[in-house]
Amino acid sequence: MKVFGFILFLAASVFAQSSGTVTGRVISNLTDDSDGSHAIVVLTSTKDPKDRISTKCDANGNFSLENVPPGDYRITGESDVSAVPLFGEKVIRVASGQNPPVELTVTNSVRIRETVNVAADATQTLEQVSKTVDVIGGQEMRDRADFALVDTLRTVPGFRVQQLGGFGRTATIKTRGLRNQDTAILIDGIRFRDVSSITGDASAFLGDFTLTSVSKIEVLRGSGSSLYGTNAIGGVVDFQTPQPTEELHGQVSAATGGLGLKRFRANVSDSLAKGKIGFTLGVSRTAYTEGIDKDDDADNTNIQNRIEFHPARNTHLSARFFVSNAFVRLNADPDTLNAPPSNFGVTIAQHGVNFISDADDPDSTQKSKFFNGQFVLSHAFSSKILFEGSYSGLITSRKNDNGTLGPGFQSASTSIFDGNIHTANAHINWVPNAFNQVTAGYEFEYEKFGNDGITPTGAGDFFTRAFQSSHTFYIQDMVQLFDRRLQLAGGFRAQFFDLKSPEFSLTNAPYSGVVLSGPPPAYTFDGSAAYSFSTGTKLRAHVGNGYRVPSLYERFGTFFNTFTFPGPNRFEALGDPMLEPEKTIAFDTGIEQSLFDDRARLSATYFYTKLLDTIGFGSTVWDIGTTTRRFGGYLNTKGGIARGAELSAKVRPTSTTDIFVSYTYTNSDQIVQQVAGSGVTRTLGIPSQQFTVVATQRVGRFWANFDLLATNGYLAPIFSSETFNSYVFRFRGNRRADVTAGYTFPLRKDRFELRLYGTIENVFDHNYYENGFRTPGRSARVGLALSF
Repeated sequence: MKVFGFILFLAASVFAQSSGTVTGRVISNLTDDSDGSHAIVVLTSTKDPKDRISTKCDANGNFSLENVPPGDYRITGESDVSAVPLFGEKVIRVASGQNPPVELTVTNSVRIRETVNVAADATQTLEQVSKTVDVIGGQEMRDRADFALVDTLRTVPGFRVQQLGGFGRTATIKTRGLRNQDTAILIDGIRFRDVSSITGDASAFLGDFTLTSVSKIEVLRGSGSSLYGTNAIGGVVDFQTPQPTEELHGQVSAATGGLGLKRFRANVSDSLAKGKIGFTLGVSRTAYTEGIDKDDDADNTNIQNRIEFHPARNTHLSARFFVSNAFVRLNADPDTLNAPPSNFGVTIAQHGVNFISDADDPDSTQKSKFFNGQFVLSHAFSSKILFEGSYSGLITSRKNDNGTLGPGFQSASTSIFDGNIHTANAHINWVPNAFNQVTAGYEFEYEKFGNDGITPTGAGDFFTRAFQSSHTFYIQDMVQLFDRRLQLAGGFRAQFFDLKSPEFSLTNAPYSGVVLSGPPPAYTFDGSAAYSFSTGTKLRAHVGNGYRVPSLYERFGTFFNTFTFPGPNRFEALGDPMLEPEKTIAFDTGIEQSLFDDRARLSATYFYTKLLDTIGFGSTVWDIGTTTRRFGGYLNTKGGIARGAELSAKVRPTSTTDIFVSYTYTNSDQIVQQVAGSGVTRTLGIPSQQFTVVATQRVGRFWANFDLLATNGYLAPIFSSETFNSYVFRFRGNRRADVTAGYTFPLRKDRFELRLYGTIENVFDHNYYENGFRTPGRSARVGLALSF
């Protein structure tokens, strides 16, 4: 046995010495989606064409082929999403050991077809998409040195992104003139929403999404309810994590800067068992120790992990985990100064004259955390039938503590909101022919809402637990006709709800006398069409209705009433168990034009959305059994109309210059005033005009990026502690511009890269307020990243 082992060792040593390693990089001088990250590099022996070895490039276009027997090889490359050859055939000679790096340049004029999933919940090339879609790639995020999702999304046409008071605080997305709750957030195509938030959407955690491990972000503008269910009324954002690399790759980075910024991030990815198992792991820690008023500390820790397993050729298993743990010190809300006796009309906001911004509140804090686990199984029964099943479990928790310190009258209290949502999905993709793809599936969802209130004396303590489940059936058909120039897609979704009886603490049973009935089913449809001409022109149209199921807070929300005389303290109802879902109908149409061998892409879109039935907050009172609502609460009401236009241009005048420009006009109005008595029907928080610019220039290994967001004025409400009434103020828009520049240093023959970069935020030091909250002035940060 010892002799046999020695022979094996000797053979392995000889093989290791006689084999070679080929490394290199695929670069591109074409359009932004023709980079080397899409390339598959293939070595084919000149003596025996059957001897082939291949690998896929990493995100930077780097590749490595190991254990290659010495000899002459033809090196070729093609796109990982099509059979398009990327560069001319090249012959290289491989010797034992490490061979000189090979640099390959993409020369084919045919673009690599970048793929997206968000438009159809299935893989499509951008040319096949018949809806309005944006893709923010990893390279663009690196060029801008973004580290938060809300920063990355702010330049998307039609998106109004706000963060009230800086990093970690409340962040919102209003798409196409709609509300915060009308944009769905996905992680790798699976819904993410906080069941315990007021409207059941993802807004409570938007500020906690840092770019720890993300490959790209896909955005669908327009209705997506037939694909993604509740909250996908105005748009969908899909946060996509990267696939594992075939070899060990990683990055360690750190950044520091103004406002007390300290950030650390580490990523690693590799494959094992000859590629059958792959993993990615990302960890980040972001902290601001000072913030805007030197006492606005906030921190966030994100952990992301993805494991891919290929037990058989046609079977794929995936497990993904996303953990977030955040802390933020909160300020008091903005307030009025010298409030007028009537709130009718609009007041021009003047800080220190008629309003004051968010004041420091030293004992008001929020701790929030979530855990999201996903498991996906896919199996190809044949080239025409693919099965995919998934499970997603999301656990969220938010704890708000507030003491007696801070401006105005404040009582000590603690509020805890917990949410659980479990989703199981199974569907089949059937491709009966080369022009047709049908998807049909079933989804089960169970959600649990928890709310606890804690007071120092315990007299006002309470808890609420509410439950709901749903069954969903959906189908979609995508058709390509006329040599794939005509793209058609249609979908239908039916969701049936089951509302369970809520649970309350012994002294808090405001809904115990209510007989519950199941919420009405939600039926949604979706249809789109696009036609591409040989001139590079594409016409498209999309129509679909949407819905939002009432949140469990809107159904069973309560509050502690200390003003009941005579008698003991009471718990009053805010919710309405009988609320019906919100309903909408949306339409958009557009034209896209490719020019100069696709070095320029122009787009124009008109959109129209009508909110048919919505949920608002009013003064309606009632008594149902033991349930009393004397001060009003949530109720069904009529919505409004949002319409406008989105114009954009993506231009690459040279191989090293990228420019993106967009302009959005929005006209959004409500039937019912959002602030009663104001006479204002214009939708609050929405500027009518928004302009963005993102420009990147590369010179060798140096790059510089400039991005600008400019809006005109908009309306926002401020609640007055003087009159206990809300007033509508007009705030001027922002003119925020950021500049980022950096240089990449190659180390050890390009096996390592050291990237040094710096960013100046709000470079023009523009002073503006978001809904009355202060925003940071000019600040700077620098960072260093080591990649291997």
